[in-house]
Amino acid sequence: MMWKKTNDYQFPKKQILKTEKRTLFVFHTEIAKTMEYKLTVSDNDSITKYSYQNLNNKEKNMEFYYHKASEQLTLVFDKFILSDKMEYQNKKIHKLNFGYYKLKKSYDDGSGPLLFNTEYGILGIGNSYGPEFVYLTNSDLKLAKEIIDELYK
Repeated sequence: MMWKKTNDYQFPKKQILKTEKRTLFVFHTEIAKTMEYKLTVSDNDSITKYSYQNLNNKEKNMEFYYHKASEQLTLVFDKFILSDKMEYQNKKIHKLNFGYYKLKKSYDDGSGPLLFNTEYGILGIGNSYGPEFVYLTNSDLKLAKEIIDELYK
């Protein structure tokens, strides 16, 4: 088989849309642990990538991929689809509503639901067998607890 050189081909470049500070609230119980993150949103033709970089421990970084055509979210190997549940609205957090995303193929200890919109990124991650997560632009613990309650309504 012969391979043709692709030196002249221009692969689509990633465009960084924004970089913002986020505070992650990790709930194991009613008491939350907080961690500081930097969110970088980058885009190409078909996928928007949400990179959450922990400012103190790179092993705690998280990446989500939003597939524009299918409107699915991917976290590691899990795919999440938009549910038909009414969207969550909170103008103190963002002007756009947040959709509820659920696992495309559920399993016993899978994550979800997720609250997400394309401009803000991930707002909340439910996890019935582990900690819940809330990403906010501020350190408002009361608001973070409201998000956790909203995930399970």
